[in-house]
Amino acid sequence: MSKRPKTFSKQAKGKQKAEPKLETADDFLAAGVDHEEAAGKHRAGDAAKSMRFFQRAGTAYDQGLALYPQNFDLAYNKARVLLEVATHPALVGQLQEPLLGALRTTLDAHQYALKLKPDNADTLFNTAQVLTSIAEELATEDIDNFGKEALKLLEEALELQAKCFSVQETTHAEFLEQERLANEQSGIAEGEEEPVVSEETAEQESSNEDDQWATVEEAVTYDTLVDTLVAQLNTLTTLCQLLNDASGSIPSHVLPMIENYSSKYIQKIQAISQHTPERLHEIALSKAKFTSSLLEAGFRSGQLDAMTYRRERDAAFSAPELFATEPFESFVANARSLTSFNSALADANADNSILRWNALTEATQFLSEASKIQRIDHDDLVTTHMLRGASNLSLYALALPPISHPAATKSAAQLLKNAEVFYRNASKMSGDEEEKEIAQLRSLVASSLQNKASLDAEFDIMAVVQASRKDPSWVMEQLSEMQDEGLLPSDA
Repeated sequence: MSKRPKTFSKQAKGKQKAEPKLETADDFLAAGVDHEEAAGKHRAGDAAKSMRFFQRAGTAYDQGLALYPQNFDLAYNKARVLLEVATHPALVGQLQEPLLGALRTTLDAHQYALKLKPDNADTLFNTAQVLTSIAEELATEDIDNFGKEALKLLEEALELQAKCFSVQETTHAEFLEQERLANEQSGIAEGEEEPVVSEETAEQESSNEDDQWATVEEAVTYDTLVDTLVAQLNTLTTLCQLLNDASGSIPSHVLPMIENYSSKYIQKIQAISQHTPERLHEIALSKAKFTSSLLEAGFRSGQLDAMTYRRERDAAFSAPELFATEPFESFVANARSLTSFNSALADANADNSILRWNALTEATQFLSEASKIQRIDHDDLVTTHMLRGASNLSLYALALPPISHPAATKSAAQLLKNAEVFYRNASKMSGDEEEKEIAQLRSLVASSLQNKASLDAEFDIMAVVQASRKDPSWVMEQLSEMQDEGLLPSDA
């Protein structure tokens, strides 16, 4: 799924009304914001209660829009609430409809808000996020047929993000000019910083000042520009990943379009990053992930060979900023990229076992480094165990005919044992029930493959099904996924 909603520059504040009757647009806004604040307090501890408050907030905005259909703040807040409940991990499980349906409803709300203010940067940004999320969900449901609709959605997301950045860039230039003029007028020495904040204030007439309503629009900063550029790179990465996962040929116009967009984004982000040194790691990681996905798409479409793919992939992950701070994400991203490299070469059915062995071996080394980071987050450690289990099964696959890579053949038994242990550890440590069940099953598979190898017997699928506590149909589906991922021999 996509990331959580962007931090919004429009935040309405208002105290609880003494009179419960809602009449003005500001009344409905204040009521909705009160419910949102209550929802935020309960989101971490009681997702169901949080969802109820978000629903009340949405109802308040809906009621307000029924009376004031041209009020942008009501439309924006409604869309924002829907985005929150459709993308926040703690709230998605509380949805009373399929996620795809909730996302489409969210898209409708954002498109309505955009009609009221077509150049509002926050709405443009969030609408692009919804479009990307829908495309991802379509691919999850049917990766081979996500095709035209998902591609269209992602192209639209890129267009909206480009427009968003253009609006922000213009606004930022205006703020810089205001700052320059203010510095000149006040005699501030050139080079010193003085924040310039643009406020758009609408006050509700009332005899009580506490009932006044204010909407504040924050200044566009270099950080804001980086947010949008990173989001654009991430959307391009998503597009590449969906193309790589889908079967069939890539439409001829897509890769040139991606390269055209990305070259502009990377040039801009390199220029802006000098003003945001604290975000160099985030920027470098986004660039590396995108480059890796684009290279894979190029390889799969026959536009570059395996050696070029590997060389340029390595260069993308050699940026010093990747490992200067927060190295865990970089280690894992590098390992995932190497695993994708192996998968792409496996699908090519060429004689490249040495390249594949080296890539997977390096992936396990990066994951080992990630697991040794001091004070590593518990869930992150589980992730390393899951990925190390998968890497060892992928290495074992190279020992099987017709590949029969010598190093893999020699260490086949140890690779299977490693996979069993890593998956078993993940199943013990994971707090996610589905992940725990998957890890347990894969540990059983690794154990069964060991028995197959030592006894020179057939892989006993029924023994795995019977040993699992899950429904047989679920087990068979998981085994099929393992085969698709190259973790289980196709003849098993």
